[in-house]
Amino acid sequence: MTGQCAEAISATEVKIDNIVAKAYGDEGEATITADSGIYDKAKNNVRLQTNVKATIQTTEGVNAGFLDAGKDGKGAANKAGPLPGGEKKKNNTVITCDGDVQFDYENNIAYFNKNVVVVTDDGTIIADMITVNLDPDSKKLKTIVAEGNVKIFKENNTIYSERATYIEADKKIILSGKPKIILDSQGGADTNIFGSA
Repeated sequence: MTGQCAEAISATEVKIDNIVAKAYGDEGEATITADSGIYDKAKNNVRLQTNVKATIQTTEGVNAGFLDAGKDGKGAANKAGPLPGGEKKKNNTVITCDGDVQFDYENNIAYFNKNVVVVTDDGTIIADMITVNLDPDSKKLKTIVAEGNVKIFKENNTIYSERATYIEADKKIILSGKPKIILDSQGGADTNIFGSA
């Protein structure tokens, strides 16, 4: 993580301006920017503030799961595999929000707050709050929980609910809180909000 300037604001907290954080892994890379943030050494967490933007580029459909869960009942939509010529498909995800973003490294959780918008190559998710949980050992995605006024847009289809939980291991979404699904009538009998076979 880099920043333009840093200022100690307490014995355990450091305020950082113009943050750029990058993370790299076998399955992709992430860049997170923010106008400011506070790193708490005692709690080992970072709270980003103002104009927070996370840009994630993954290969083989790693980030597509939330919008493509259940394509064939086995999550095959998440395994895009190599393209002709041996190249792997790259997927882009951009997450923005109006509130703070908190990364709790000890508990492997990230919280995105207030008017969260997730835009992927496959669609858009809007919610009041999104919580991303990582597996403590592998640091890979475990669950994504979208809460409060959840809207999921894919093609011309829309899902509304108060809560949507994506479970990576099962490649499925659980909707709760008055779920409502609106399917595009132009799509015919094969229309499927989670992907087409």
